[in-house]
Amino acid sequence: MTLGNRIDSNGARPVRIHQAGAAPGSAPQRSPPSATGGPFISSCGARGRERKATGRKNSRAKDNPTINIMHWNAEGVSNKKEELEHFLYENSINICCIQETHLQEGNPFKIRGYQVFRSDRQGRKN
Repeated sequence: MTLGNRIDSNGARPVRIHQAGAAPGSAPQRSPPSATGGPFISSCGARGRERKATGRKNSRAKDNPTINIMHWNAEGVSNKKEELEHFLYENSINICCIQETHLQEGNPFKIRGYQVFRSDRQGRKN
């Protein structure tokens, strides 16, 4: 049996060396050197949302504000509430998803400016 016809126990066929990877003799693509020798500036203006012709800011940037979402495995959040509040405000976090809060059912957890949705674990061992 040849290498190309062999099938692993999970049904996968091994790839031949000449089938995978880059074409022979190819080199990674690089951007052209800067003509001025200065820092690279993107020609599309996407970062600053400036229009090429006028240099004015694009009004659509205001219409589409960014939403900052944070994901955190807290391993207990009660003793870290002050640190969490500071981080949320300093980084303009709009949505914060927290796992493993270890909050007790019936004990409120509130952070000013945020609405809390909880799904406490049932039958948790303390």
